[in-house]
Amino acid sequence: MRNRRHSNLEVYQPKAARSCTTGHSRTYLTWLCVLLMFGILAFGAVEIWATSILEISAAVLCTMVVVDRICFCGTPVKWNPLFPPMLGFAIVLTLQLVFNLTAYRYVTLLACMQYAAYGALLFSVTQLELDERSSNLLVLAFAVFGSGVAIFAMCQSLGSSPHIYWLRSPQVGAEFFGPYFNRNHYAGMMEMLTPFALVLSFSGLIRGCQRILAAFATVVMGASIVFSLSRGGVVSLLCELFLFFWIISAIQSHRVVLAWMLLLAGCVFVFLFFFGSPATWSHLEEVHETFRPQIFRDSLTMFARKPILGWGFGTFPTVYPGFRSFYTTLFVNAAHDDYLQVLVETGTVGFTFVVWFIVVLYRKGLPLCRDASTSWRGVLRLATLVGCTGVAVHSALDFNLQIPANAAWFFVSCALATSLPKDKPSTLRFGRMWVYGSEATLAAPR
Repeated sequence: MRNRRHSNLEVYQPKAARSCTTGHSRTYLTWLCVLLMFGILAFGAVEIWATSILEISAAVLCTMVVVDRICFCGTPVKWNPLFPPMLGFAIVLTLQLVFNLTAYRYVTLLACMQYAAYGALLFSVTQLELDERSSNLLVLAFAVFGSGVAIFAMCQSLGSSPHIYWLRSPQVGAEFFGPYFNRNHYAGMMEMLTPFALVLSFSGLIRGCQRILAAFATVVMGASIVFSLSRGGVVSLLCELFLFFWIISAIQSHRVVLAWMLLLAGCVFVFLFFFGSPATWSHLEEVHETFRPQIFRDSLTMFARKPILGWGFGTFPTVYPGFRSFYTTLFVNAAHDDYLQVLVETGTVGFTFVVWFIVVLYRKGLPLCRDASTSWRGVLRLATLVGCTGVAVHSALDFNLQIPANAAWFFVSCALATSLPKDKPSTLRFGRMWVYGSEATLAAPR
C-alpha cells in the first residue's frame, strides 16, 4: 500500500476502507440532512414529539456510524479538537446528576439528554468521509432548503396569516415567523443557512446563471431575517458579513469582493423597499427593552449564590422566580443570553468549557478556510464557520441554542467547520476556473 501525507485531521486507511466509508457516508449524510430539515419544519423541534424524534434519531445514527466504521469498514475513529471541551462539559453535567447538585433533577436529566443528542450528531458528522461530490450536494441542498424556507416565511408574513403553515395556531401572544413560534429563533436558524448561498456566490465553482441564483438566494434569506423583525438577527447577520469579508478578502481581490458585497446589500435594500412595511422599520429602530436588564442583574445574583457548579443544567426557569426583582405576569423561561444562562446553570467550571469550545472552533476552523474559492469542501467549511459566528453573536442577545433544531444545526456546523480535511482545489470547470478573484483559462490537453 502506498502511503501519502495527510493533515492532522485525517487518518491512514487502505483504498478499500476509504471507498467503504465514503459510500456509506453519503447514506448517513442523507439521513442527517433529512433529520436537520425535519427539526426546522417541525416548529424548531420545541415540542416533545419532535424533540424525541430528534434525540432518538441522533442516537441511532451515532450507533450505526460507529458500528459501521469500526466493525464493517475497519477504520479507526476520527478525532475532532472539539471533543475535549464537550466531554469536559458533559463531566460537569454528570457531577450535577450523580451528586444531586441541581435544583430540579428531572429537568436537568432532560436537558442532559438533549446535550447527549447534540454530542452524538457532532461525533457522527466527524466520522463521515465527505468528498467533493458529497460536499457539493450538501452545500446546494442547504442553500436551496434555506431559500425555500425564507420564501415561505415571507409569503406567510405578507399574507398576515394568524396560523403557522396556515393551519397551526400558536400560543396567545406568540410572535411567530415561518415555521417557528418565535421570530428570533427563526432568525437564528436563517443565520446558519444564509452563508451557504453567500459563500457559493463568491466561489469560483459556479458561474453565469448559477452565480445569479446563488446571489438571489442570499438576498432572499438575508431579507427574511430583516422581515422577521429580529434586531438580534440583523446584528448577527452584519457580524457574519464582516467576518466573511475579512476572510474572503485574503483569498480574492479586495475590490471585487467589496463591489460584490455592496451589490448584494443594495439588492437586499431594494427588496425590503418594495416588500417591507413601516412597521418593519419602526420595530427595528425600537431598542428599548423593559425586562432584559433586570433579568441580567438577577441572573448575576443567582450566579453569586452558586458560582462553582451552578444551579443545575436547564433549571433556570425553575430557580429564577425566587430571584426576580420586578413584577410581571409573564413567565420568564430564559435569561435571553445563552452565555449568562450557562454561567448560572453550570457555574464557572461549565462556562470555562464553553469558552474553550469557542476558542477551539475558531483556532481550528479559520486556517481551513483558505480554499473556499476553489473547493466544495472549502465552501462548506467557510459557510458553516460563518453560520456558527452568527449564532454565537445572537446567543448573547437571545436563547437560540435552547431551541433543539437550532442547537443541532449549530453543533453539526461546528463539526463540519473543524473536521473536514483540506482538499486539492477543483481545476476543471467548463474549461475555466477562478483563482483568487481572477478568471483563468485552462489549456485543454493535446
